[in-house]
Amino acid sequence: MNYKLRLVANVLKSNEKKVFIFDDGLEMSIVPVGDGKTVNILVGNDEAYKTKGADAFLKRTEKILKHRAEMTNNVLAQNHDEIFKILALYENSGSRR
Repeated sequence: MNYKLRLVANVLKSNEKKVFIFDDGLEMSIVPVGDGKTVNILVGNDEAYKTKGADAFLKRTEKILKHRAEMTNNVLAQNHDEIFKILALYENSGSRR
């Protein structure tokens, strides 16, 4: 199984809204619905996405990051705004064994 997909499982299982702040200060809210598969993603006040399943969440989040990276030439921002930092927000949110 893809390592990123295993980390996304923590997001799907969570009931906690988390906020990732991009290098430029824009906020991206990650809001799991609590059903184990649906996650809403809000980027600033302009963009809203609804994903179903780990693969859809991962693809949408990476697409958002790629789009933002293409909009900036700031290498530091591109290093700050990456998928593992977003997934780390939910690092200790998964089910306990």
